Amino acid sequence: MLSFVSCSKNNSETTLIDNGYSYFPIDSTKQYLYLVDSISYSNSTTVDTFHFQLKAQFVNSFIDLNGTKTWRLQRFAKYKNQDSFMEIENHFVQFKNNQMIYTANNLNFLKAVFPLNKNTVWNGNLYNTESRVNTKIDLLNENFTNADTTFTNALKISEKFSEDFIFSVEQWSVYQNNRGLVYYKSKNIETQTDQNGKESKSGFDISQKLIGVME
Repeated sequence: MLSFVSCSKNNSETTLIDNGYSYFPIDSTKQYLYLVDSISYSNSTTVDTFHFQLKAQFVNSFIDLNGTKTWRLQRFAKYKNQDSFMEIENHFVQFKNNQMIYTANNLNFLKAVFPLNKNTVWNGNLYNTESRVNTKIDLLNENFTNADTTFTNALKISEKFSEDFIFSVEQWSVYQNNRGLVYYKSKNIETQTDQNGKESKSGFDISQKLIGVME
């Protein structure tokens, strides 16, 4: 059964949150379907834009070498002119010491600290060797609207943000209570200007939006 994300402009319902864990449900009976929009910039004037569907499902758990239960998030992609999904790199999720640790591209990221609190700031790169990033909560149990869709009872976590004359970097995730990830944004663009005032960009701009849940 495929259920689509509903749109709502007004919702005054208050949802009781259990310290925030209900924003990150682990449900192996559901498959989450996303639409991914990707824009790639080269150092020339070339801009590549493409779209694809991403399907994700928690398929199994195991105990790692440190004795921590770890869930595998199996991910599939279907690109243009393809009839079926093909498996791509898997991600992993752990909950320990009041923290959610998310593994992607062989890097561990501290995604959330419980209980969720808008006044809390943490280092999202605490468990990897990259430079510190101040991660914080922008929305907690509020509405998040993107284009024609409003996600109610949403949590928005700002993971990276930097803006100057050269670099434009932002990364943030939106979760819906009892549903999980509903939107993800990652942008890293470098703009250079030559002696004649001509600009060239390099980098990427990616968005991932939940469009349906299959049971």
